[in-house]
Amino acid sequence: MAAAQLRPPQVEEGQVKGLFTFRAGAALAAAGAILSCAATAQAQRPANLGNGAPVGQSGIQLFNFSGYLNNGAGEINPPAPTTTAGRLERVFQFLQSKGIKNVELYGYPGNPFPSNNNPTGDIPGMQALRALGDRYGIRFPGRHGALAEGRWDQEIAASKILGQDHIGEAGLGGVGGFGSYNAVLRSAEALNRLGKRSVEAGLGPAYFHNHEDEFFTRYSDNGVMKSAWEIVMERTDPRWVVAQLDIGWAVCGSLGSPVDFAFGQAEMTRLINKFQLRIISYHVKDLELDTLNDTDCQNSDQRELGLGDVNFGPMLAAAVNRSRYYFAERDPVGIGGPTNFNPFTNTANSALALKGNPAPSMKAFPQQFTSVAAGTAASANALPIVITNDGDAPMVVSNANNALQIQAENNDGGGATAADFAIVSQNCQGATLAPAVPDDPATEANEAIPAGTCTVNVGFKPTRTNYTSVARLQVNSNSDNAVERVLLSGRSTGDSLNTIGGNVDPTLGLQISPGASFGTFVPATARTYETAASALVTSTAGDATLTVTDQDTVAPGRLVNGTFALSQPLNIRALNGSQTTAQFAPLPATAGTPMTLIGYAAPTFGADTVTIGFRQAIVATEQLRTGSYTKTLTFTLSTTAP
Repeated sequence: MAAAQLRPPQVEEGQVKGLFTFRAGAALAAAGAILSCAATAQAQRPANLGNGAPVGQSGIQLFNFSGYLNNGAGEINPPAPTTTAGRLERVFQFLQSKGIKNVELYGYPGNPFPSNNNPTGDIPGMQALRALGDRYGIRFPGRHGALAEGRWDQEIAASKILGQDHIGEAGLGGVGGFGSYNAVLRSAEALNRLGKRSVEAGLGPAYFHNHEDEFFTRYSDNGVMKSAWEIVMERTDPRWVVAQLDIGWAVCGSLGSPVDFAFGQAEMTRLINKFQLRIISYHVKDLELDTLNDTDCQNSDQRELGLGDVNFGPMLAAAVNRSRYYFAERDPVGIGGPTNFNPFTNTANSALALKGNPAPSMKAFPQQFTSVAAGTAASANALPIVITNDGDAPMVVSNANNALQIQAENNDGGGATAADFAIVSQNCQGATLAPAVPDDPATEANEAIPAGTCTVNVGFKPTRTNYTSVARLQVNSNSDNAVERVLLSGRSTGDSLNTIGGNVDPTLGLQISPGASFGTFVPATARTYETAASALVTSTAGDATLTVTDQDTVAPGRLVNGTFALSQPLNIRALNGSQTTAQFAPLPATAGTPMTLIGYAAPTFGADTVTIGFRQAIVATEQLRTGSYTKTLTFTLSTTAP
């Protein structure tokens, strides 16, 4: 019987991963703290953990605390709370004190998750769990729920409440199992259906977890013997389905009697290199192998990370820039029951063992956009994507033009689907996001400093009707590549926006009769002379103004005869159908100063007829000279609102 089969039914497993935090009061001191912390982590990390895993990508499986959540077993600061809810909060307090941010959930006693008896789950209970996690800085990136097609929509809704970015369960049982070759193929088909639904719903892919049997069980696939696990991976769509690799159980599934850990470790490294981004997370579980008697790890004992026989180094190195999460795990129950197990001390020690050198880690949640009609502008349907540095070193976003991009796989429509989204605005390009600094209760001056953030506003602008678009916001930074991809999804409605109409060319037209004459001035006689000219004004502008200007620097505003000028100014007015009583006014006495004659608050109806009147007063004492008194005037039709 395989080890996976010896676990209690209906119980899902998890892993443990811990992070230790550091604190400094000033920027200079913080830099020093990072360096000293790196040296400490390097010195304390066991050799079989290699370079470890980044803090922002590490965490635990809550199943580590299943015994404690059941009955308080293992309390290190008695007495244990008397309720599951109280014990859960106690666990979160402890994890926060150790700098552990990511917790993969399982179906703990009294959990609020969807079930056969309650398909929608306890929604207020899930909201309360999310709030409790937020209070202690705990995030729930994944959950061992159920790959149940009948209630998949409810599982998706529950996962969104909890803040997950992918969804799955602790095995393949919910989708058909792997008891035969046909069962493996059916499981792959079901996973494709479920993953497509969850991705298009804006959550993320479906994932499946393994024990040793998925690797020990092998079938001929097109003439080649392969593990059930590898067949499932090859028969599922990379867009919709990913795997969570339980390293401890996977190496136990290797061929050989007794179990050959070296072969299993090499096999896992091969698979990580083969499937790359498709292995979304790990259960980092260490085992002490009984090399004489063990055939499938039934006689092997689980150990704190670094105290067993699994060499994680090559696998963790292969996972860099490919996998998102690393959950340290030591099952509280298993083959014979782990010895010297305490959930609190094991979690703390494993957390320190797994902790890698300081590194930034980008964190951002998937986004599902409101359904809108094709043709909707991106700015009319935009959502903010908040990017946070979840690591323990500064995160630097590239300042290059490709720092932020919308991308889509070719089988999602490639460039066409990427064009269904657009970056509307952002303040991330070239930004440096500082890591969070936790509160140090021992030093009053060192208060908590939140992690640095920036925001990319992305809009959904579908180009097709009744179409689900799936793309990603790709960020170029010094963070791990695997966490720099943010899922974007949106479905267009059956409507499509279209515009029909015609253009009105901008028009400002002004026609003025060739000239006007006062006739003959009579010397030594006081008299006022009048004349008029006609104009046609055409405007399609929102407003327009007709002005007159005397550009002449010689006697501006007055008629001139050679070097002589009349003593009285020339007066002008304009009349049309709307302006019938305008008074004459003198031309400005400063050259180039416009005088407003008439204004239009709207386009004209065709051509507007304007009568421009001129008035000139001659006094009796005016010394008139032989010749013509004239002035060339400039009439202008202008607008400020085309």
